[in-house]
Amino acid sequence: MTDIVEQLKTLLGQMRIVDLSHTLEPNMPAWPTHPRYAHNLVESYALGDLACHYQLVLGEHTGTHMDAPLHFIQSGTAHYGIDQVSLESVAGRAATIVSVELGENGLLRREHVQAWESEHGAIESGDIVLIRFGWDDLWATRPAGAPFLSNWPGVGKDAAEYFVQKQVKAIGCDTLAIDAFDSTDFPAHYTLLSHEVLIIENLNNLDHLPPFSYFMGFPLKIQDGSGSPIRALGYVPA
Repeated sequence: MTDIVEQLKTLLGQMRIVDLSHTLEPNMPAWPTHPRYAHNLVESYALGDLACHYQLVLGEHTGTHMDAPLHFIQSGTAHYGIDQVSLESVAGRAATIVSVELGENGLLRREHVQAWESEHGAIESGDIVLIRFGWDDLWATRPAGAPFLSNWPGVGKDAAEYFVQKQVKAIGCDTLAIDAFDSTDFPAHYTLLSHEVLIIENLNNLDHLPPFSYFMGFPLKIQDGSGSPIRALGYVPA
């Protein structure tokens, strides 16, 4: 066991951590029907308190976050909350697919994924797939962040089905949602979550990742939570 720990220590010492999360801050982009983020002062040195303390007010799907299966799946074996998500399913080898050419309301298709595999290598069972649409370039606080909240691209149903066939653990994107802005039936959400493939949204800095890296993104342990903010990290060679 000591040898394994030492090997891991050496390996991690040769890696650099890329922060893949957006900062939680007032007026950050949010889904129109979701609560707005607030950071309220509770205790302050200036008020004579011994410590500084803030209250957080936020929805489960605030900022860089993860969807639990019950977010869309109403019953069955996939109907469970974020507290039941296994830690093994939120860490692993990550394949980063760059699809910035899709543009507004574009869809990532199965053939796009297969073309990426032909160039970089096969996506394997247990991988985590991160999709860079380039939408994080539009992230900003209100009112400048308005373009982030419309016309984003997404994952098409055939690509979602392909990821399920590949038995990946999670799919992440740098957009507000995994389904495109103009979607009305949310096929990626239903296809992925019904097969217990987790969804990660609002990622940042995916342009700093090579085709393959190592990903970690752990959610808060919220009982029956439909999702949770995460601190997403990518490990790349230093």
